[in-house]
Amino acid sequence: MNANEPSPLRFRGKVDFQSHYLPPAYLEFLREHYPGNPDGYPTPDYWTMDWQREKMDLLGIGYALLELSSPNVFLPQVGDCLRLARAVNDQGAAMAESDPSRFGLIATLPLPWTEASVGEARRALDELGADGVGVTTNHHGVYLGDPRLDPVMRELDDRGAMAIIHPTAPPVTVPGACDGLALPAFEYFVETTRAFANMVLNDTFAKFPNVRWVVPHAGAFASILADRFDGFALMLRFADPDRRADYMAAMAHVYFDLAGFSEPKQLGDLLDNVPDTHLLYGSDTPYTPIEAVLGQARALEGTDKLTEAQKRMMFTGNALAVNPKLASVPDLARAAVEPAPAVEPAPDAAGERAQGRRERRHVRLLRDLFPRRRVSVPVPVPPHEAVPKIADAVAEAASVRFAPDPGDDPALVGRYVAKIASPVGAITVPVIICYDDATRATFHGKAKVMGRVASFRDGRRDGPLHTFGVSVRLPFGMLDVRLEASLGADGRVTGRAVAPNRKPMALTGRRVERI
Repeated sequence: MNANEPSPLRFRGKVDFQSHYLPPAYLEFLREHYPGNPDGYPTPDYWTMDWQREKMDLLGIGYALLELSSPNVFLPQVGDCLRLARAVNDQGAAMAESDPSRFGLIATLPLPWTEASVGEARRALDELGADGVGVTTNHHGVYLGDPRLDPVMRELDDRGAMAIIHPTAPPVTVPGACDGLALPAFEYFVETTRAFANMVLNDTFAKFPNVRWVVPHAGAFASILADRFDGFALMLRFADPDRRADYMAAMAHVYFDLAGFSEPKQLGDLLDNVPDTHLLYGSDTPYTPIEAVLGQARALEGTDKLTEAQKRMMFTGNALAVNPKLASVPDLARAAVEPAPAVEPAPDAAGERAQGRRERRHVRLLRDLFPRRRVSVPVPVPPHEAVPKIADAVAEAASVRFAPDPGDDPALVGRYVAKIASPVGAITVPVIICYDDATRATFHGKAKVMGRVASFRDGRRDGPLHTFGVSVRLPFGMLDVRLEASLGADGRVTGRAVAPNRKPMALTGRRVERI
């Protein structure tokens, strides 16, 4: 099919989460600092707003979020970088403002300069009306997840802002490997996966749960590596029970655009790890040739991995939760709930006039149904509004759970930190022991295993030896451990832990004032 012919796509009102734009300030920057082909790929300097509108109509896109692609706006001097980011954002805001029902701005930040980025984020979101901010996988070698970026993450978290990630060139490449291959073909996927994993390892998603993250290209290799990485992350939690490093929880927390070639293979892997409410559409125009963009849109419309309702969610409905202001755009609100028209065979020459009459009747019907009215459509509670309440409730519950019960006598309470020498590394287990009465013959309490709190009863003391069992549900299933621990007068703990189908494991520890 010729890319300029009318599109047979059924779903209209798509929301595009990967729509790149090239404002004059950015093109000038590229010509000066990145002549030729940045990242081994030509810059589509033919892009214009008219071109964008034409392709949106072709693809059935109702709303596009304009964001920069790689290499973004990094400059070695913070003042220069900030001036460039401001110029790009001002021009992008003007473009979006020219047609606000169809375009939104994803603001650029002068990262890795944190103070300047916090200021520009405030200006873009408050004054320019940006829909969110865009960040790259690394900013001159400073990767997402790096604690140095925490001030920016905190600002975005406080606002419940949307942040869209895009891959860029890695700071170091391997000489002689994949020479001549444009970076988007392979390195972009490595970059996206590396940045996502780094954010998991540094608990970025746990520390800043209100940011509405959008990860590109169906998560790159994230789904393929999910089980493997989660297994290794579990070992990290052995040594630090308060560390999250929860790869699977992070995958379920963020959103994924399906730009690129997500169908026929990536989408299936993604659906094994991600709820269907977290899938979003992305075209990757103008960098991906329009023929390929059309082919991928057709593949997503025709996939058997999603139901018709799930496709509406992916193309439009989920976007209303990520970007709640879109619910006020009538065309998008309707597209989120109204079934797409069935595929009809193309009319032959004799039937073209009848087809035209049917289309005119359809237009008249719509005008009769919606005469200058705004259509109110219920949408899910925006995640950034629900997450703080959920996080507060979880934190409160956790603090209550891992503490002596209200009826326990403080004089009969002891707190310990034990380490179990397991075959995969030391497991740190904080334990609270509460004696049932002054005889100290029996006790109950709580233990924290890899962040999960388990209560236990029927603990027994025989001299210094304390024996009790802990049962806790972990990601891989239930873990039952029997502990035999001798408590010395000096507060030291020695003993062993026994789990089913395992050899006894040595246990050491000490008494602490608080946990």
